[in-house]
Amino acid sequence: MNPNAQQPIAPMRFRFERLGPMDNAELELGNLTVIAGRNNTGKTYIVYTIYGLLKHFQRIPWRHMNRHSDYVGWIESLARSVQSLEQVAECEISLERITKHRRELLLDYSDMFSRFLLAEVFSSRRGDFNGTLVSLQLSDFKLGAGSSEQVNSNSPHRMLFQYDGQSLRFTRDISPKRRSNARYLIDHYRHFLVPELPTRISIISAERFGISLFYKELDFTKNQLVEMLQKLRDEDYSSDDILYLVAERVSSRYALPIKDNIHFTRSIAQIKGNESALSEEKLFERIEQLLNGYYSASDDEIRFKSKSPEESRFKDNGFDIPLHRASSSARGLSDLYFFLKHQASHNQLLIIDEPESHLDTANQVQLARMLAHFVRAGVRVLITTHSDYLLKELNNLIMLNSEFRNKEKVRESLGYSEEDVLDPRLIRAYIAENGGLSPCDIDAFGIDLPPFDQVIDSINRASNELSTRIED
Repeated sequence: MNPNAQQPIAPMRFRFERLGPMDNAELELGNLTVIAGRNNTGKTYIVYTIYGLLKHFQRIPWRHMNRHSDYVGWIESLARSVQSLEQVAECEISLERITKHRRELLLDYSDMFSRFLLAEVFSSRRGDFNGTLVSLQLSDFKLGAGSSEQVNSNSPHRMLFQYDGQSLRFTRDISPKRRSNARYLIDHYRHFLVPELPTRISIISAERFGISLFYKELDFTKNQLVEMLQKLRDEDYSSDDILYLVAERVSSRYALPIKDNIHFTRSIAQIKGNESALSEEKLFERIEQLLNGYYSASDDEIRFKSKSPEESRFKDNGFDIPLHRASSSARGLSDLYFFLKHQASHNQLLIIDEPESHLDTANQVQLARMLAHFVRAGVRVLITTHSDYLLKELNNLIMLNSEFRNKEKVRESLGYSEEDVLDPRLIRAYIAENGGLSPCDIDAFGIDLPPFDQVIDSINRASNELSTRIED
């Protein structure tokens, strides 16, 4: 397990105003973040928006920066700090300047995202989000002295970032063979300004069941792509923008998280040779145990297979079927399986919309333990859920974090392993209700979830009352 994963991540806060059903809401990401609540309370709005905001930040669409001069303030400030970015081989930026640039970046990007990018995330009209405000808020800048980063030493943009705790020094090779590129430098500088942000973001949407059935039919023909590329070239977009715009237009009817989920499912055959940075953790094997089977991918299809007769509970009736014929539980967990096996990495944010969908109650309990293992391995996790079983099991894992008499014996008698533990300091939980997000209290006994408890209490009271009447 990654020892750093057991430390709370730096505070990363989001604020939402007039976003779908959400009038006013705030959320802070933890190592594990849970959003629970009833249907149509805005949970998916929140996670899609967080995904889009962080995803777009990885590559701010420069067409917006270029066409809307309101959002270049921090870039102009940076340009003044380093004088002429096209000529200077070395420059230094003070901590005071870094703090100022960081503040300007967060404000300008949040404003730009709210006004121009949020509608793209939902593949909607900008007018649908008039008055919506989304902001990303971080605490004071912190980076260990002595930090350094070599950027693309073999590219035309070779740079070295060195930070001594008081100032940042850029060193760049500006020899004739290495052309300077201000945009490239600024791209890397803005990532330096916000080291708290996850290095990668992945999402498994609630639409994954339909994607697993129809992902092949979602392809566009070669002729359509060629026509689109020609049109974009004629519109004189830069080469950096064209690939982004192609991906954007190919499936414009879908929200960005769904597009990216489709793209991931379609690319499984290409990534099957990759090994996850967390491969030693064997996280994907938890899914094999849960389903008593495993997946394989080829250029033609994804298949779901039973384990060998020695491992399988299906001694006489093994299976090897295409994914579209598999159970909904197998289809629903396929993307998570391939993500864990081929893409998962430290400091990555994984968003799962309703992970318990199509799982029976026993498997929902096992899923809660899987989530704890992801967090312990170093993956940040954000989920939405309706499952009382999943939440109750998370609370059990939190209680296992405490010390008590005969702990090991009790743990073993209840069927838990040493890995089935969650530190409550790593968790943030919210109830989506009344047009906002209500933070849940979390202590050594778990997450306090009054709405769920009230429903269960109401069912129990009704059951007891009816049983009493029948006996009378």
